[in-house]
Amino acid sequence: MVIDYAGDSLKYQDIYEFLKENEFTGLKLKLLLFWGKHPQAKFNIDCIAHVLDITRQHLRQILKELIDTGMVNEQYFSSGIAHYSLNPHHALCLPLQQLASLDWSLIKNIEGEIEREAVPA
Repeated sequence: MVIDYAGDSLKYQDIYEFLKENEFTGLKLKLLLFWGKHPQAKFNIDCIAHVLDITRQHLRQILKELIDTGMVNEQYFSSGIAHYSLNPHHALCLPLQQLASLDWSLIKNIEGEIEREAVPA
């Protein structure tokens, strides 16, 4: 299957491999797609947790992992509140933005395939 993206073609298999290789599934995928749609935005943990409907504790674990890999920036303001943003210089930033522009149901189908493959029969 070939997916048309703004004149470029993304192959279903390429998207599948990209998600699987980078372990982008579940809440991590949801968070990264959220940022893919808002690549310039900075959000505090409460805002992100509210939008994604997850607990702050669970979100902190995901953010720590993404910060450690350099995908997400953490910046503290004078108020002492941390704001998080997608690192625009990270190699995966542009592919995430492209992925975020695709139909959500397609991404969910691919994610489902990856998760089914990971579960032993």
